[in-house]
Amino acid sequence: MERYDKYLSGFILFIAGIYYYFITQLPAKAGSYPKFVLTLLLLFTVILGIKSFISKKNDDKKNLFQGILPKQFLFIVITCLIYTAVLNIFGFFISTFIYLIVVMTGLKIKIKNACLVSCGFCVVIYLVFVIFLKVPVPSGILI
Repeated sequence: MERYDKYLSGFILFIAGIYYYFITQLPAKAGSYPKFVLTLLLLFTVILGIKSFISKKNDDKKNLFQGILPKQFLFIVITCLIYTAVLNIFGFFISTFIYLIVVMTGLKIKIKNACLVSCGFCVVIYLVFVIFLKVPVPSGILI
């Protein structure tokens, strides 16, 4: 796993260099936030790179995805495809609420907890994005 982390660190540093070039062409005020985000990206990439070079090989990482079954992965992929297909039909909140319940119950979470998390997630998204930030979300033809 450390070998892939080394390659990933190098690739991200290369991409960050390209982004830095484009950010320097922005006006000073417009480039301040992208520079901040890029600085965080570089910081975390350097930490990952250093960690991958100094860490010893660990057999625990070989079993990283051992508990994930192919059926679960396929279930998530299919439900994501269905979710994106019905998003404009039912609207964001109805589709997301149903999607989260179906995925969580499919992953063996109690239906009560799935409903609570789905409802809470939709309320938080509504408050933050629709009310506070005034971001339009797909309303669908049913609403």
